[in-house]
Amino acid sequence: MTAMIPYFPFFTWYYIFSYDILKFIIDKYTGTFFICNTLFNFFISLGLILGSSFIRRVKKTSIIYIWSILSSIGTMLIILVPNNILKLTIYLLSGVLYGIGLLAYFIYFWNLTVPEERGRIAGLIGFIFLPILSFIGVLVINLDFIGTAVLCIILNLGILGIIPFNPGKITILTAKRDLRGFNPEKRTILLYLIPWLIFSSINSTLAKAVSFHISLHISQYFSVSSLILLRILQVVGASLGAIIGGVVADFFGRRLSLAFGLTLYGISSAISGLAKSNEIFYLVFIANGLNWGILLTLYLFVIWGDLATIETSTRRYSIGLAIFYSIAGLGALFSPQLFQISLIVASITSCLLIFLSNIPLILAPELLPSDFREKIRLKLYLYLVRRRKRKYFSGQG
Repeated sequence: MTAMIPYFPFFTWYYIFSYDILKFIIDKYTGTFFICNTLFNFFISLGLILGSSFIRRVKKTSIIYIWSILSSIGTMLIILVPNNILKLTIYLLSGVLYGIGLLAYFIYFWNLTVPEERGRIAGLIGFIFLPILSFIGVLVINLDFIGTAVLCIILNLGILGIIPFNPGKITILTAKRDLRGFNPEKRTILLYLIPWLIFSSINSTLAKAVSFHISLHISQYFSVSSLILLRILQVVGASLGAIIGGVVADFFGRRLSLAFGLTLYGISSAISGLAKSNEIFYLVFIANGLNWGILLTLYLFVIWGDLATIETSTRRYSIGLAIFYSIAGLGALFSPQLFQISLIVASITSCLLIFLSNIPLILAPELLPSDFREKIRLKLYLYLVRRRKRKYFSGQG
């Protein structure tokens, strides 16, 4: 439970604060808006890198609490200060604080999980909270500046909900595995890093163009309710993708789950550029949500944890997260240009790049412990034997 509660405030706060707070400071239709949004993501990456230098030596819950309080104060200052320059300064500094707090949360999650269970726990977190996150995203559309800021403060303080569970006394579970003896080769890290770079780049660039063109098509020819249905289906897909990806990753291996997510992403991207039927577009959005849930959940929570030791955990997570937010920042900077890319070009290019990202995974070793995988295979084999035995005797009777 203590690993689940902070997820919702952290990620919901980011999606609201990074965009909806900024649009009340700067006109969202200007180039300055996109530049500031890009800088905010870069400042998050800066916070992640800075945090990696000291978080391992500091109590993680203390950092999370400090982020909660300081971010709440920063949001209140944005409301109170009259000067937009000061508002933007606080906005950008909040990005640094968020990066440090977010890294502390992921190391906290890593400390509370073991490799054999990490995928399922991460998947359950995504399954529960992704729909709620999307609901809050719809709610904030109708809020004014004060209402949006108050919602951000509530989310900040929501982190303090882990206090009653007394997380400071929870046993660190990673000791179940001899992490000091586990030191992945640089080649292994690189083979898992390349697909993440490609996915993050497509997710922040070409995927935006695909989503924009499909949404534009449906909004032109169908009602607003059809567009809302499109978003709901995508959220449902993401929620299911998180839980399915986590279960598959824990029972059958990380590579299989990642390869499935990437392949599905490539197929759905190709179909989105070739199909003209709105029913197909609905399926594309479900599939995109499904693979987004798989890939984002596994990479943010699981892969960097599997590649980490006690000494390198902060560095592994900070690099993986910094890549995601830096590329997200670049995607925000070039958003107007991205929307000019045609649907067919964006979808086919995405498909080709995604399928290329499967190549490193084929060469990469499995991260899930081999003895655990053998136990799973043995359990499945015994289950099938018992089932066949029951059928045989029921047929004899």
